[in-house]
Amino acid sequence: MPILRTFCYYLHVTTRGKRLKRWGLSLAELIVSLGLLALGAVVLAQGFMNLRSSRVHVKAEAEQLAELMRTLRQQAITENRPLGLGFPTQGGSRAASNGYYQLDGEQHPKVLRRVVMGRERGVQVSGCFWPEMPFTPPPTSTFSNSSYVLGNWQVPHPQDGILMFLPSGEVLTNLPTVQGEAAVVLGYAIEGSPGTVGGRPAMQLQRVKGPVVVWCSLFGEVRLEGGLSGAAARVSDTVAAGAAADVPPLTGSSNSNPAFVAQPMQTNLLEVSPPANLNTLPTVAGGMTGTLRSKRYLSLKVTARDSDGDALWCSWTQRGGTAGTFTKTEDIRMVYDPKIDMWVATWAWHPPDGAGAGDEFPLEATIDDHRGGTATLSGLISGNGHFRILRPGKLAFRRDSDIWVSNWDGSDPVIVAKGLEKPRWNHDGNAIVCRNGTNGMAVVTPDGRRRTDVCTLGGASWMSPGSFNRYDNRILLASESSGTISVGEINPWDSGQTPAAWPDPSNLLSNFPSGSQPVVDCNPSDSNQVIISRSDGNIGTMVILDKSESANSQVLTLTGSEASYCPNGEIVYRSAAGQISRAAITATAPGPTASVNNAHFPRVAGADGRAVVSGDDGGPNCILFMDGNNLTGPLKLFSFPEPTSDPDWAD
Repeated sequence: MPILRTFCYYLHVTTRGKRLKRWGLSLAELIVSLGLLALGAVVLAQGFMNLRSSRVHVKAEAEQLAELMRTLRQQAITENRPLGLGFPTQGGSRAASNGYYQLDGEQHPKVLRRVVMGRERGVQVSGCFWPEMPFTPPPTSTFSNSSYVLGNWQVPHPQDGILMFLPSGEVLTNLPTVQGEAAVVLGYAIEGSPGTVGGRPAMQLQRVKGPVVVWCSLFGEVRLEGGLSGAAARVSDTVAAGAAADVPPLTGSSNSNPAFVAQPMQTNLLEVSPPANLNTLPTVAGGMTGTLRSKRYLSLKVTARDSDGDALWCSWTQRGGTAGTFTKTEDIRMVYDPKIDMWVATWAWHPPDGAGAGDEFPLEATIDDHRGGTATLSGLISGNGHFRILRPGKLAFRRDSDIWVSNWDGSDPVIVAKGLEKPRWNHDGNAIVCRNGTNGMAVVTPDGRRRTDVCTLGGASWMSPGSFNRYDNRILLASESSGTISVGEINPWDSGQTPAAWPDPSNLLSNFPSGSQPVVDCNPSDSNQVIISRSDGNIGTMVILDKSESANSQVLTLTGSEASYCPNGEIVYRSAAGQISRAAITATAPGPTASVNNAHFPRVAGADGRAVVSGDDGGPNCILFMDGNNLTGPLKLFSFPEPTSDPDWAD
């Protein structure tokens, strides 16, 4: 106060330059004096206020960064895609940066957001370690064995510090870790220099001013900590803020079109389920991409890539014909699969009600990056995306030691039962009789849900495949016991039966000696007749046996083996080694023939006469004859690594 009074004394002079004789202060003088006093107080407190403001600013920036980390982790889980944060190092030459940036993209992530913390006393950020803590290199894989690998995430600045938030909730990082946590330091002055952790390059912290540490665990947990754990000597109030690395600019707006690509080990851009049989497709449905049965549906899977690393969306449309139904009606974001580095989309399509055999449907897929880039699949896939409805028909066959069923063209194969052989359909196509070993018989449904062991002949040395009669209420079979050949019948679903014997005329025993392994096939138009032929590899006499009137039984003038009826009353049979013939029962010479190596057990389809046999070009397999009337154009039905045999056709 004495200073103030002295200061005011010298300010007070009279208009004539004379000193006042009194010591009082006018109002104006008082106001000026108080203003100068306040100015001095501001100047004296400025340093303290700056210090407090900077520390509050650092904490606020740290809280904002921590919240962004939590948000990105949750977004990565929700959207099933990786997201990341980058901390610039100017090519590995700067200890700290003036901000950070957000990365978005499964293959080539882009810089889509920048946070710059530059102010009068700018906050700096650094992903670093300090020797007082036991930092170690980060693990190279996640705990959940995720297929994501940080090194495969082609970031634009690979020398920067990276935190990669995964759909699993875990974090991949190139920053050193201590007890499973990576440290990101914020302060308003940071000094550091290149260092190593476990032989790997890293940024070593030397000194920091006003630090707050954001810890991020490899499980995605985020926490804040004031100060610097275990390294108080590195915290200083005299650190000079060094040159900080700049946050990189946002990724440019240039854009390229995406492209459909085939999956690894495949040549087709489109994966169709049920898959087409490539062995038969060109002949069964020339110019088509695939086939399907009426009232079934297609699953359509496409894979794609985008050179810009953009996320991709997919949509399907039908380009003509009566419209079917897609399970999705709008473009859907594709799913990125890091194992194959591709975008994947799967759709289902149902043909319209009433679609019949031969109807064709052109389908088209389009992918879009929502940045102006598109690609359309039609014209790129075989057959321009056309699918044809198959005529009715299905096969039962043996694959290795199991029974399978498929479409008649060999597509869509599925397993039905294990440990059975020699399948034969009933006429309704809802049951299959199979041989169970050498002297047992079982009936299964084509979906494999029901199986009945209908009979076992303990003393039999041979039991033929079974054959359903015209009405599907009996199964006929031939057997041999103690050198005696007989024909019997059983019910399709009664367990543990002994076959009821059919009449055994003299021509049965005389034409089928012991060891001839006779097989039977029921006449599709007469439930009282079966044709009997050998199956021991030898050609011999074929006999028609009539249950109702033995006088109608006859020995055919044709010779052969493994005979079966055609729907029109003709027979198809093995007329010589590797040779299949078709002829009328009364014919004196074989009709049209076809030669196939190892051909056995020929079976014929409906009115168009298509046939299937067991045999192929040197090994067990199944063959389809497209022109059954002439037995020409054999096509290999399956390409399984296991042998397939004994095909039978049902309409």
